[in-house]
Amino acid sequence: MINKLLSYLYQYLNHFLLIAVFVLIIYLLIFEDRLPYSGSEKKMIKVYVCGEVENPGVYELPLGSRVQDALIISKVKDNADLNSINLAKRLRDEDMIRVYPLKKEKIRVNLNTASLEEISKLPRISNKVAKEIINYREKYGNFTNINELLRVKGISVEDLEEISEYIEF
Repeated sequence: MINKLLSYLYQYLNHFLLIAVFVLIIYLLIFEDRLPYSGSEKKMIKVYVCGEVENPGVYELPLGSRVQDALIISKVKDNADLNSINLAKRLRDEDMIRVYPLKKEKIRVNLNTASLEEISKLPRISNKVAKEIINYREKYGNFTNINELLRVKGISVEDLEEISEYIEF
């Protein structure tokens, strides 16, 4: 009876050890980048940075680096929306960081009633050009269509294309 009990116990321990070794191997494969590295070389990872950065590309960083580290190297542009990114997140090998542009509030400006300040907020429109728009409006009356803006000194076809979505009459 004791021999039979020892035999079952021996088989149980063998199965338990096999399962434990299997679980350990799976764990090491999944979480290898989170384990401390004790070799003489520092373990490096590669991450891809794109979007609103001056130098998009693949960067090699030390294991344990953060998103902020990659963004410093790639030089984030002024119009980058950093509030939508977790800068403190630890990076893993093969991560991709996409930096999106800031969402600009769409402004609508009625050129027939807008002040100098309001017109100056339009893209590609300086204070000088805004004054020219107001002078034209005062001299010739209200604008009725977008093509009339081409008659204003300082406005090009490219300017017109840029501001067309922001203006109304």
